[in-house]
Amino acid sequence: MAALGLRGFAADRLMNQTLTNFRKAVSESTDLQEKVRGGADLVALGKENGYEFTQEELNASWKELQESEEGLTEFELDVVSGGQNGGGDS
Repeated sequence: MAALGLRGFAADRLMNQTLTNFRKAVSESTDLQEKVRGGADLVALGKENGYEFTQEELNASWKELQESEEGLTEFELDVVSGGQNGGGDS
């Protein structure tokens, strides 16, 4: 349980809380995941769902997340690879 708390702390430290919450919402919602896979504008999608952040904040946080020990989720890796990562069905 403590490891989960530290992992969450690391993510919060890297990204602002709004982006952390949006990332969690996407990871828990197949509807949001489909919109992301469909090429939705993430800033607009975030705003539509109550998460306000700028493209600059998104870009900076994305870069920091990729370089962090936490890394990307399976879904995020799938999106980045254009669906070539197996889509989490494995």
